[in-house]
Amino acid sequence: MPRARHAHFTRAFGLLVLTVLLVAACAPASQPSGGAAPARATTAPQQASPAGPPTAAVQASAPASQASPVATRPAAPPNERLKLVYGNPVTPPSMVHLPAYVANRLGFFEEMGLEVEFKSFEGGVGALRGGISGGLDVVGTSSDPLFAAIQAGAPVKAIGTYAPKLSVVITTAPDIRTPADLKGRKIGIQEVGGFNEVMARLLLQSAGLTERDVQYVSIATANRVPALINGQVDATVLHIDQYYAAIAQKPDLVNLAQMWEVVPDWWYSAFVSNESVIRDKREALTRFLTAVIKAQRTMYLDPQAVKPIAVEETRRKPEEVDRAYEDLVRGGVWNVNDGMPRHMIEYTVEKEVEVGIVRPENKPTYDQIVERSLVDEAVRRNGGPWTGDPRWY
Repeated sequence: MPRARHAHFTRAFGLLVLTVLLVAACAPASQPSGGAAPARATTAPQQASPAGPPTAAVQASAPASQASPVATRPAAPPNERLKLVYGNPVTPPSMVHLPAYVANRLGFFEEMGLEVEFKSFEGGVGALRGGISGGLDVVGTSSDPLFAAIQAGAPVKAIGTYAPKLSVVITTAPDIRTPADLKGRKIGIQEVGGFNEVMARLLLQSAGLTERDVQYVSIATANRVPALINGQVDATVLHIDQYYAAIAQKPDLVNLAQMWEVVPDWWYSAFVSNESVIRDKREALTRFLTAVIKAQRTMYLDPQAVKPIAVEETRRKPEEVDRAYEDLVRGGVWNVNDGMPRHMIEYTVEKEVEVGIVRPENKPTYDQIVERSLVDEAVRRNGGPWTGDPRWY
C-alpha cells in the first residue's frame, strides 16, 4: 500500500479526537452511587507524544499534575476472596479487548481479592447470550447486541466498558476503491447483528446499499486476516492490530473506510451483567471494574509493561503491536473513567435504528441501558476521575 495512504491513516486516526473526544470533554463528570464519598478529580499524567506529527489529542492536552492509577482498598477486607466468571467476546482478543487480560496478568484482580475465570467466545453476541442465560457473571460485548437484547426485554445492563470509541477499519481487496464497489462482493462477518456486520451495514448505507446487495461469509475472528489475504472474502472489518498484520502480508489491500469517521460518536463496547448478578454480586463486580480501570490507566502510563502481554495474548508480532498500541493511545480508545457518556450511547441507538438493529418503537433509553453505580465506585476507588486531556472518558 502506498506510503501516503498509511500516513493518511495515521493522521486520520488522530482526528478521532476532534470528532469524538472534544465533545466528550464537555460531558458532565460521573457522580458516585448513593452513600459513596464524592470522587475527587485528578489530572492524569500527559501521555508523551508518539513518533510522527503531533495529533490534535496531544496538542489539546492540558498541562498535567501527578496522578496515580493505584486503587484504594476494596470495601471488603482483601482476605475475603470473591469469584467471578468473565466472558470475553473474541478469541484471541484483539488489542482493544486487552484491559481485563492486563488486569489479570499484572495481578490487579488478585490485589482486589478477586478470582476471575476467563471464558472466550467467537463474538459479542455469543458472550452476551452466556450472560443472559446466567452462565457468566460479566461479559464483554459490542453495543449492537446489547441494545437489541434490552429492547427484547433481556434483564441486562452495561456496568462499564473496555473501549468506548471505535478503532476499526473496513479493509478490502485491491479492486474495491469505493463503498459502491462492494455491491455483489463477499464481506466477512461473524454473524448477523454482531459488531462487524453492523459496521458493514453502516458503510453500505453510505453508498445507498443494504445487506441484501452483498454476500455475507461467516468467519471467526482469528480467520479475518487469512480470509482477506487468501481471497475467501473481498472485505471485512479489522481492528487496528489486525489491519497492520494484513497489510504486512498484502500491502495492496485497501483501507476503504475508517469507521470512526463514518460514525464519529459511536459507542463501541460494554461490560454487561445480568440484573440478578448486579444485585447479588455488587462487591465482586465493583472489584472487577476497579481492577480493569487500574489496568486501563496503566496501559497509558506503562506501555512497556503491557506490550509483552499484548504480544502474547493477541498472538501478534511485536512490530504490529507497537504500531497498533501507538494508534490506540493517540486516540484514547481505552477509557480511564466510566466510559459511558450519554451523548455517545444515545447517538449509537439512533444509528442502530437507521440500519435495522434496533426497532424504532420503544427503543432503549440511556437509563435502561446503563447501571452507573458500580463503575462510579470503581473510579472513586482509583482516586477519582482523570481530567486534563480530551482523550479521557
